[in-house]
Amino acid sequence: MIATLFITFVVLMLLETPVSFCLLISTVVSLFFFSDIDLIAVVVKMFRATDNFSLIAVPFFILAGGFMDGGGISRRLVTLASNIIGHIRGGLANASVVAAMFFAGLSGAAAADTAAVGSLLIPAMKQKGYGKDIATSVMATAGSIGIVIPPSIPMIILGVTAGISIGGLFMGGVIPGILIGTSLMLVNYVYTKIRKIDPEPRAPLKETLKSFVDSFFALFTVVIIVGGITGGIFTATEASIIAAVYAFVVGFFVYKELKPKDILKIFTSSSITTGVVVLTIAAASSFGWVLAAEQIPSQIANFLVSLTDNKWLLMLMINVFFLVLGTFLDPSAIIIIVVPIIWPVVQKLGIHPIHFGVMTIVNMAIGQCTPPVGIALFVASGISGATLSEILRTYTRYLAAMILVLLLVTFIPAISLTVPGLTGYLK
Repeated sequence: MIATLFITFVVLMLLETPVSFCLLISTVVSLFFFSDIDLIAVVVKMFRATDNFSLIAVPFFILAGGFMDGGGISRRLVTLASNIIGHIRGGLANASVVAAMFFAGLSGAAAADTAAVGSLLIPAMKQKGYGKDIATSVMATAGSIGIVIPPSIPMIILGVTAGISIGGLFMGGVIPGILIGTSLMLVNYVYTKIRKIDPEPRAPLKETLKSFVDSFFALFTVVIIVGGITGGIFTATEASIIAAVYAFVVGFFVYKELKPKDILKIFTSSSITTGVVVLTIAAASSFGWVLAAEQIPSQIANFLVSLTDNKWLLMLMINVFFLVLGTFLDPSAIIIIVVPIIWPVVQKLGIHPIHFGVMTIVNMAIGQCTPPVGIALFVASGISGATLSEILRTYTRYLAAMILVLLLVTFIPAISLTVPGLTGYLK
């Protein structure tokens, strides 16, 4: 059964079938030919996987991102980032990173982050002589920060799957997200110095202050989301609804850039994206159910433990495993299928759940910008018009910077546990 499950899955992947259908079809085929289980059980498993209150946060954070983009919030954040940091060597490339970090605190999705910021700054970088390779590379990697800095849709799914505090994961992603952004800006500095790309002129103080005032309501969204969760005012799920309502009010009534004709498009786009995410979660749960029934998780766990009893070496092996999976699987699928397999091993090692969770999410972020399936890379290259061969040499440097941060997160637990500790999530 397991051979059929994986062979069918791989064949469908090679045929470029959507991941959710790969998972679902391979599950049904293996059960149909090698089991007496009624296939209605697959439907039941899919329904139960999505029948979770915490998952309500997924569509609302996606909707909030749509309102922020359509309501002019993302554009104001880009302008603010450019005015603050554009004059430092790396100029617009650094502004792309800072703007992506701002937007990461609002949307919770790498694709939305990359599209919102990249559509404004990739053309500007190309015009200023950065080249397709730098423009695409920095935006794809910076856009992936969207799932590390809170809020984060994959963190919500991970929290539900592994029973880890979602608020704790949100807080744990703050420092790693900042570290990724800083590492990318260091790469920007080196590249722009080598290519002798001049920074932008320093924005006048008056203009910077004006852009800050213009962006105040956009930035206040982060205060509402993070402050509300850490202050115990509302849960991560409730925060998603508040964020969506707030983004609508700001875009429609304050900035007045969100028009009635845009609302239907945003709802439609958000519904499609939500459908894709939820279907992947449901299909992955049925796939994982078959694996569990065949005791594959316990076999893999025993195999990993048999290789070494050194927890840090084992964590390194888990990282490699996640990075490989991230090249062709969506984060939702990896979390639903693989985390239940790895989780028992991690618990035996005495690794803190939030430390493991944040490490997992940083892996997923790297997967979001790793070919051949990295969504952030596809979005960025689609905007820039660059092919993989044109950017590969430059791109590997940016990926290397992210992998370095992953290693720091893995081997220095304090990076992911300090903020949760300060906000009361380690009690």
